Amino acid sequence: MTSYASQKYEEIITCDDDLTSILRKKTPFIGEDDWACVPPTVQKLLYVRDKVLKGGAGLAAPQIGLSLPIFIYTPDRTTENLRIVINPSLEPIGPSYVRGAEACFSVPLRCTHVDRWTKIKVRYQDVDRQWIEKTVEGFEAKVFQHEMDHLEGKLTLDHESADVMTFTEAHLFEDHMKQIHLEDSKTYKRKEGVG
Repeated sequence: MTSYASQKYEEIITCDDDLTSILRKKTPFIGEDDWACVPPTVQKLLYVRDKVLKGGAGLAAPQIGLSLPIFIYTPDRTTENLRIVINPSLEPIGPSYVRGAEACFSVPLRCTHVDRWTKIKVRYQDVDRQWIEKTVEGFEAKVFQHEMDHLEGKLTLDHESADVMTFTEAHLFEDHMKQIHLEDSKTYKRKEGVG
């Protein structure tokens, strides 16, 4: 499934209509006593990604109006390898970073070039409250950092390294993003056995 941030989607908060500034607020940690909010939030994220957006590399709770540290993402743009992430943290491994183009459903019709760490150590909980620690790199690291930014109250536009291209027509934006996806497929070689 391929989806582009070429329009304002129903149920998605954008930087242009964020009346409560939810996209600019850091999300609070979810403790055991508050865990009941997790299942309905995950279900809504999955529903919006599948039925409203018809795909996408990731989606975070603030984007659907919920100030919770939860996001879903895929390391390879497929639904089969979708990950659910709760209470995440990350730390870079080494000084290496890559500059790449990113689109965001909360920043429609804009493509932003930003710097991202190439390899990161991540820690988060799954829906069963189990802690997961692993190292991710390449495209997966790029997407994880993008979604993590949403939980920190940051958009691609906010990066010091941001270089933003704004489009006035959806078809021009989509053509540009198709080229970016092609470039990503060369930059971030897909690993066998992802999942």
